[in-house]
Amino acid sequence: MDLRALRSRVRLTYAQMAASTRFSQSALSQAAAGLRLPSREVLLAYVRACGGDPRWWEDCWERVRQELNRLEEARNADSSTPAGFGGVEATSFVGRETDLAQTTALLEHSRLVTLVGVGGVGKTRLAGRVLREVGERFTDGTYCAELAELGSDHAVPEAVASAVGVHARAGQDPLTALAEALRGRSVLLLLDNCEHVLGGCARTIGGLLPLLPDLRVLATSRQPINLGAEHVLQVTPLGLPPLPQPQSAHEAPADKERAPGACGVDSPAMTLFADRAEAASPGFRVTDANRHIVAQVCRRLDGLPLALEIAARRLRTLAPEELLQRLDHRFRLLGPSAGERTAPPRHQALRALFDWSYELCTEAERTAWEQLSLCTGGVLLTDAEQLCGPAGQAAAGATGAGEAFEALVGLMDKSLLMRVETDGCTRLHMLETVRSYGQERLVENGRAQSALRCHRAWYLRLAARAGLAYGSSAQASWLRRLRAEHANLRQIATSPPPPGEPAAIVLHACIGFWLHCLTSANVGEGAGWMRRILERHPRPPSPETALLWCQAVWVAGFLLLLQGDHDVAQEVITRGEGALADVPAVNAAAAGVPADHPTPAQLTSAFLQLRALPALFAGDTETAVKFTEASLATGQWSDALLTREQCIAQLGFAAVMQGDHARSTVLLEQALGMSEARGDVWHRCYLLWALAVNYSDAGRPELALKPLKRALHHTREIDEHLGEAALSETLAWVLSSCGNPRSAAVVLGAVDRVWHPSGAPRLFGFALLTAHRERALHSAIRLLGENEYQQAYLEGQNLGLRGTLERAFAANQVRS
Repeated sequence: MDLRALRSRVRLTYAQMAASTRFSQSALSQAAAGLRLPSREVLLAYVRACGGDPRWWEDCWERVRQELNRLEEARNADSSTPAGFGGVEATSFVGRETDLAQTTALLEHSRLVTLVGVGGVGKTRLAGRVLREVGERFTDGTYCAELAELGSDHAVPEAVASAVGVHARAGQDPLTALAEALRGRSVLLLLDNCEHVLGGCARTIGGLLPLLPDLRVLATSRQPINLGAEHVLQVTPLGLPPLPQPQSAHEAPADKERAPGACGVDSPAMTLFADRAEAASPGFRVTDANRHIVAQVCRRLDGLPLALEIAARRLRTLAPEELLQRLDHRFRLLGPSAGERTAPPRHQALRALFDWSYELCTEAERTAWEQLSLCTGGVLLTDAEQLCGPAGQAAAGATGAGEAFEALVGLMDKSLLMRVETDGCTRLHMLETVRSYGQERLVENGRAQSALRCHRAWYLRLAARAGLAYGSSAQASWLRRLRAEHANLRQIATSPPPPGEPAAIVLHACIGFWLHCLTSANVGEGAGWMRRILERHPRPPSPETALLWCQAVWVAGFLLLLQGDHDVAQEVITRGEGALADVPAVNAAAAGVPADHPTPAQLTSAFLQLRALPALFAGDTETAVKFTEASLATGQWSDALLTREQCIAQLGFAAVMQGDHARSTVLLEQALGMSEARGDVWHRCYLLWALAVNYSDAGRPELALKPLKRALHHTREIDEHLGEAALSETLAWVLSSCGNPRSAAVVLGAVDRVWHPSGAPRLFGFALLTAHRERALHSAIRLLGENEYQQAYLEGQNLGLRGTLERAFAANQVRS
């Protein structure tokens, strides 16, 4: 009140005061709000702006601080006071500036605001801070009703009335007494932890709001209350740091400390963890040596504040590296012994927190939670319905389609599933901690194996369907579909199969891996998948699976060749051809071979085509042509493996290397026409690229720009990064040949960052193209000079590949 009087005497606005200090209008106005003690710095800035005596006010501030501390101690001794809603906050408030601003703004015009989020995300802490921020708006006070310990919906009105200090007369309805007491009063009412008494909360709030126009209600819950007046604000985990690399020897000393926020890798999650860790273990500091470990801990714990706080206390016992290693068993690690003793029981251990959420779920929701906990990287809503419904009927507890949808909606409402819209489709995500809990429950309930079989079968069938569509107009949509499921496919390909899983289902799925791993720039990883699968199945598991096994061998050979491991690829191909020779040549239809399985003739042709590829890469055109023509001579080709078009393209590339550019043009345009007729997008990219190579090699680089731009358009239809990189290497050569060495240098700088993460050698080790690239590089350096070349190269690295390509085509006025 004295601060308000001081400002009134000099008749200053907060805007005028802010202009003469380094503090905002909001910070200055909060100093005089009476909700919390302002910092000494803000107080003195306020007083100086108003011409007051700083020494008198500093003495006053110290007296008030001591009095508040005494009140806080007394309040802590009173167990009836809800934790987190007293005066001075005991710990720092981290990373909720946007949520705080949104909530306080919503309370201006919304009668009911509900903070919704998964357990442990910090809803109660945020609500407490909101009360302190907006309290002065409500002339008749703010009240908090803590509902966590209530056993039924019927207890809610009485609990709220008690929090406000209202006692119903004998026989009087507590809700009626509450409405009478609050009539005409400007009040903010906080209902904390509503999730288990939603019906009671809905009836209480729904009964009060129409009668009390000056009432505002702020609620916290794991799911919405579902009232018409409700405005829901989703409280998400704290922002996560990227994963930095450990410092190299020539960088800053490994033990150098940095304050949280001093480095670009920091985030609210990391700031909170560092703050709580330093308090729990006074010797702990975030340094360059442990920064990447701390960042991984924060990411593994999803930025959940409660999990981070409990984990930070474990640093009394464990080194950061040990803490990270033990997070695979997070519910055991973050148990009650690390929890805060004064916290409610459900907040003293991570397991208890999710036990509470699990108990609030219906049986169908629990089953869906457990099943979807096996999905890595999220799951499409339509897939989730099948996994938890008809497709999961083999799994114990699976439900019908309608019930599965309702279960998923329930999990979304309870903040256990998060929804993201991608390309017009709903994709659901679980925090890793939520997934870990679901997996533990699967084991406890004896459903782990059946749920795992259901999960693997679904995604393996998905990969097989995608592979069979590779030679059709559906290719692009299936490649985008698998791109979103890469994490699920990785989990399946790298994990041992559960007992009883048929080998055929895995072998059939391999047809979907070759083009997916190439177009997603995961060639090295895909080759690793196939190595593991063939290690488990070094020979056909049965006569019935022999053709599927040979097809899987082709996939392995293709990816190994693109990875540059030619010796192993040749050995794998030889094994496949040997097994294929033992398969009797029968009429596939008469023998009852499924229509989606390859025939022996198709596989023979595919292996011959694959035999030609390393020879083509090495510049051995005679061998390449021999195997390619033998493949075409079989007269039967696999559409899914694009065998015929690839053979014609290989002959076209061989003609380029032989200097027969007219023949090359005819062959490549023939293959391009076939690809366009079938609607195959991926092969069109590479055929247009091959035409550009042909034109440039023939000394007509100006003709190469148009097919390169058309090819680039197709790569973006399927988000094909390696295709984009290959095109860029050729574009640099073309630009250099056209007398534009600086643009060539910029492109070379941009493309250099793409190849290494893919696991494929530059230009797949293709000798012809590598030689052309080297000529472009040396030409650009010779024409520009080393310094100007380096400047242009760095410009490309900073601009990124897509931005560089768009600028290069625009500068050369190339139209598609």
